[in-house]
Amino acid sequence: MPTKQMRVRVPQVADIKAAIRIYYERTEIGNADIKAIFGPMCDGRIARLKQLALTAMKERGVPHYNARYVNTETAYDVWGIDIKRLERGIEKLAKLNIGE
Repeated sequence: MPTKQMRVRVPQVADIKAAIRIYYERTEIGNADIKAIFGPMCDGRIARLKQLALTAMKERGVPHYNARYVNTETAYDVWGIDIKRLERGIEKLAKLNIGE
C-alpha cells in the first residue's frame, strides 16, 4: 500500500545571513531557528516543515538526538535551501553594496 505524501509549501528564505549562520552553527535546528530563516509563521506550519525533515532523516538513516529538533543539513536539503547559492548571493550583494 503506498504511503501518503505530505504536501507542504516551503517559504522563501527571509534572512539569508541567518540561514547561512544557522547552517554552520547548528547540527540540529528547532522552531526559533526555522523562524529566523523563514520569518514569522505559525507552529503548525513549522511542525509540517519539521515533519518533512524527520521523514527524510529516517529514510537516510540520519541520527536524531533531540525530539524537538531536526538535522540541519537534511532539513536544508529537503526544503530546497542551497547553502552554496546563498553564500554566492550574499557575496554578490556585498560587492554591489546591497544588503546592509
